[in-house]
Amino acid sequence: MMVLETLFVTTARTKRRVRESSCSINLAKQTATFRLTSYAALHLTITVLLAARRAYAFVLSSTLKDSRNLSAEITRLFSTTTSAPTVTVTLSHTDFNAAAASTPSSSQEQDEVPPVIFLHGLLGSKRNFASIGTSLAKQQQPSRQHRRILGVDLRNHGETSKQPCSSMNYQDMAGDVLEFMNQQSIPRAVLIGHSMGGKVGQACALLEPKRVDGLVVLDIAPVSYSSEDAHWKAVQDIIQTMCQVQVGPGVTKAQVDLQLRNAVPDPALRAFVLTNLEQRKGGECQWKIPIETIADQLEQLAAFDVPTSHQYHGDVFFIHGGQSRFVKSSYLGRIGEYFPNHLLTTIRGAGHWIHAEAPDDTTALLKRYLNR
Repeated sequence: MMVLETLFVTTARTKRRVRESSCSINLAKQTATFRLTSYAALHLTITVLLAARRAYAFVLSSTLKDSRNLSAEITRLFSTTTSAPTVTVTLSHTDFNAAAASTPSSSQEQDEVPPVIFLHGLLGSKRNFASIGTSLAKQQQPSRQHRRILGVDLRNHGETSKQPCSSMNYQDMAGDVLEFMNQQSIPRAVLIGHSMGGKVGQACALLEPKRVDGLVVLDIAPVSYSSEDAHWKAVQDIIQTMCQVQVGPGVTKAQVDLQLRNAVPDPALRAFVLTNLEQRKGGECQWKIPIETIADQLEQLAAFDVPTSHQYHGDVFFIHGGQSRFVKSSYLGRIGEYFPNHLLTTIRGAGHWIHAEAPDDTTALLKRYLNR
């Protein structure tokens, strides 16, 4: 049983202004009793309290021309304080230790260090890090504690796309990763993310710094991109072309490849895009991922929705492709604001997909970071 008691006290100045407008506002003491039978009721009660507090502050500080202004403002306050709860998505994952046959003994399990979780980029999947993840698992030094090496499919990607989700902002996707860690009984992890996955990793570190033991970001910055950036415009064009490609019964993978050729002239990049295409029973060719939803969320994916008031003081390693434009010198100030203890290095001959274009260099840098 909770009693909510709100007393609106009108100052002398407010009374005078109200009298001049020929309006009398009698704000009396009101008592309401709420029976909290569920979490939803508690959430609603807190929402009402916050809205009432903001309305009270408005009465004391605002110039009221007439009573209709007050009514309209209070209506706006109550209508904008309620938000839908965040819904997490269960992420499909793989264990690269199993592929490397490096399962720890029972004694090693007791001394396990924070695992590594790989986070792929847009249109990618956990398979993108299969080679590097397996290599890191094999190269673990016997004298060191065992470390799990995992990869996940982010929402609307890979096997996780079987649970399509309409929202793809980075705070929500970070929530998916943190919930995955809860499900796997992982209190802290080292996150390694490329492009979109790099932004997800940065959001995790900024929102829940105690859960992140280290962070490696592959060729992306915590900034908002736009169609004025040629590199992001190219991404938009690829997604839009995928939406327009004719798929369905009688359409082969070779025909889809031909339709993509103008928008994606690079054969390697086109092959990467086509990993999201599947030939279903009966010969029907369809996208495995909800491409229309991803297209609708491009603005969210281009942005970075974590306030600059957040900081992560752990070790952050940015690896930039020398031929890529996703990390510019003008972004270094924002990187420093979020991550005071960061180091940035460049693989000169690589582009945006540095882990695919320079796997040996990327693996060597990751190994050095993990063994620091």
